[in-house]
Amino acid sequence: MTDDQAVARLETIVRGQVKPAPWVPVTDYSYTARLEAEGKHPELIHEHFQPLRVLDAGCGPGHLVRMLVGLGIEAYGVDAAHWADWLDSPRLAKLDLEAMTTSPFGGRFDLVICREVLEHLTIAQLRTVVTNLVRQSTTYVYITTRFAKAPDHLLAVDTADDLDPTHITMLSKPFLRALFVLEGCKSGPI
Repeated sequence: MTDDQAVARLETIVRGQVKPAPWVPVTDYSYTARLEAEGKHPELIHEHFQPLRVLDAGCGPGHLVRMLVGLGIEAYGVDAAHWADWLDSPRLAKLDLEAMTTSPFGGRFDLVICREVLEHLTIAQLRTVVTNLVRQSTTYVYITTRFAKAPDHLLAVDTADDLDPTHITMLSKPFLRALFVLEGCKSGPI
C-alpha cells in the first residue's frame, strides 16, 4: 500500500466514524469480580511505576482506583458515564476525556492510566484524548488498548473486532505511538 492510499483510506474512516452507544459491561463488573480479574495488576502498577499520585482515565466504576488507594496511593478516577456505586466518592468524577483539559482534582499526576478505553473512541476523539492524557501527567502515561490485527501500513486502523461492537478504533501500534511522540513522549522499558 502506498502512503497516498493509506492516507486516503484513513480519511475515509475518519470522515465516516460515529461514536457508538455507551459501553455496557457484559460480565460481572462488581468490585469482588474485579478484584479477582485484576489479580496482581494493582501491585504491579505500584511496583513498576512507584506512583505517588495516579489518575485512572476511563475508570468505569472506579474499582482500580479503590485498589490503588488500598495500597496507599493517592488515586483518582474520571469516566464519562454515571456509575451508581461511586457517584458520591470525592475520588471519582464524571468527565469526558475529550473535555479533560485540567484535572477536577487539582494538579497533575505522576501516573495517568487509561486501560481499554481508546478503542471505544473515534480517531478524532482519540487524538484529543491522547493530548489530554499527556497534559495530566508529569512522568508516565500507561495505556492498554486493542490494536489493528494485521496492519499493512503505519496508518492502518481496524474499525471492528469480534469482541465488542463498541470497539471502533484499533490503530496500528506505531500509529498510536506516533500520536504520543507528537506530544513529546517516549516509550519506556515497561
